[in-house]
Amino acid sequence: MEIGDWKATQGLNETFRKARELGLESNLLELEAFGFTVVPPYQAAPKAFFDRMRDSVFRLAEEEDPAAVDLNLQKQEDRPAYGRQFFHLMVKDPVFAEVLMNPYTLTLGRYMMGTSCRFYSQVAFFKTGAVGTTHLHNDSTGMPGPLPAYGNVCNISWVLTDYTVESGTFYMVPGSHRFCRHPTDLEQPKFMGGPAADDLGIPVLAETGSLIVFHGNTWHGSVPKTSDGPRVHVASAFCRNYVNPAENCDDLPKELIERLGPEFAQVIGGEAWQGYHGEGPKIQRMARLRPAQQSQYA
Repeated sequence: MEIGDWKATQGLNETFRKARELGLESNLLELEAFGFTVVPPYQAAPKAFFDRMRDSVFRLAEEEDPAAVDLNLQKQEDRPAYGRQFFHLMVKDPVFAEVLMNPYTLTLGRYMMGTSCRFYSQVAFFKTGAVGTTHLHNDSTGMPGPLPAYGNVCNISWVLTDYTVESGTFYMVPGSHRFCRHPTDLEQPKFMGGPAADDLGIPVLAETGSLIVFHGNTWHGSVPKTSDGPRVHVASAFCRNYVNPAENCDDLPKELIERLGPEFAQVIGGEAWQGYHGEGPKIQRMARLRPAQQSQYA
């Protein structure tokens, strides 16, 4: 059917039309039904773009001191994820800002978080050699249950190496986004050290150039990595406009913001009303968010 400018779904109308234009309709259905989806290889961007991202992450792996990241200093049993993580990527290479503004990234993020959504964080995950599992969790960090069904964060992961069982791919629990709560210790699968059945979830298989996309409520972790080669993806996360983002973009180069334009400035929080001092909030910025108070799509 033709999607009109319907008042009851303001925000969603334009996003859905864009999703249809990009061939994402089946992915949106999978997100609704199962809480995750996989966009096929090189649909979101050509191979050369993924190669640029991969080269940049490998360069960071060579140049950055592992001790500079707090997570790398934790004992293995206390760490939320094995391997290395690279943060604050947009100041390190503009390719990651281009990832954020990619029409597939924006459309999927706005579908899940509304058109007023903001950038939450961007992290490169880098694993080599045999490593253990990431325990079952969701990305609604610090939020008590019951969680809102519409979600407050979402994850759009750009896959830079083949994600297989051997390479330690994501482990997802289909439909868990509708549980609207965090997994308990009793629901950790046996291969993660818990008592639950290993087939509670499934390994998500995705080739290089794919996007693995999931709702912030979706239970996920990883299977053990047994291969020698690298396992690499870049996770771009969005949040609702009222959520305090995990990553601060105050130090992004002015030239980068000007090049990517006002839409980029809005996405990274340049038009946010929060963060004022004695001058108080800018009323015009607050007024722009009135539609978001009326609908989860705006």
